[in-house]
Amino acid sequence: MEIEFELFEKDYINFNIDHTNKSPSLKRSLLVQRILGPVIFLIAPFIIIRFSEIPMWYWITIFSITSVIWLVFYPKYFNWEMKRKIEKMLKEGSNESLFQKRKIIITDTEMVQKSPTGEIITKWNEVNRVDETNEYIYIYNSSISAYIIPKRAFENENAIKVFLAEILKNHKL
Repeated sequence: MEIEFELFEKDYINFNIDHTNKSPSLKRSLLVQRILGPVIFLIAPFIIIRFSEIPMWYWITIFSITSVIWLVFYPKYFNWEMKRKIEKMLKEGSNESLFQKRKIIITDTEMVQKSPTGEIITKWNEVNRVDETNEYIYIYNSSISAYIIPKRAFENENAIKVFLAEILKNHKL
């Protein structure tokens, strides 16, 4: 079985955001950042009151509202900021090999990715896991890198199911 497609910058960005949102260590870090902000905001009024003539209830109200806003919107901000940083990193160097047409061929023993820059062969025992999102199939060949396969490359939903079944048949998860 084989599939042909082209990756775009948004595919690479989406992979990094999806990976971050599923990574246990990064999820823990996000949780700490999400909670640490409100804790600081709730301690701040007790520090500011020493230097301010404004009543304590005013500072507690302001910082409580800020804490709630932080708790609700920080994950969206985190993803937005991550997207911005990835875009910036992608502009720092030459990435033509990332964003080009490629073909993935699935066999009983391996997965072969062919592109204008070369060929990469991955044996099934080198595949760590397979993840599926609404837009992509990720075939992880390490804990931080994966083959990114956009679902737009398939003709229909049935073709996606057949492709995933072929992968799962060969890779014993």
